[in-house]
Amino acid sequence: MNEVGRPGDRSSPMSPLAGPSELDLLELERPLSPTSADGRNTRRKLAAGWRGLKTAVRGDSSFFAHGYRGTLIITTAIVLGVDQWGWCFLVIGACLVLIAELAHSAVDALASAVDGQENPQLQTARDIADAGVLVAAIGSGAVTAMVLTWKFIELLSTAG
Repeated sequence: MNEVGRPGDRSSPMSPLAGPSELDLLELERPLSPTSADGRNTRRKLAAGWRGLKTAVRGDSSFFAHGYRGTLIITTAIVLGVDQWGWCFLVIGACLVLIAELAHSAVDALASAVDGQENPQLQTARDIADAGVLVAAIGSGAVTAMVLTWKFIELLSTAG
């Protein structure tokens, strides 16, 4: 059985040591598509993004918990009358947490696809993704606390 891409095998097209073929050189000369580097247009990318978001939200209960907390934060911000800069900070913080959760979900999906069994390297990748969510949540929580506390103190000082 011939192993394709064996390290040191110069004849294999998958080898990092193989030289560029004529086809590779022709690909380099062709101009890139104006839509994207991978050939998908904007509509296809948006559809793929929505599918990914739907899959992640349905597959991980953390999104429900973040949605619940987000609803409480939005309600509190409305009641306190947070200004446009406060809303900007709150939205950016929420987006960062969601991005971290999406990255975590992607790492989990890849780890499950690669090896469904306990694997220390994959567990390390999952732990690092968990750390990303933790950092984003702490940062977002700090920003949320500052925005809402400053607005609350501002309301108390004008009322008194």
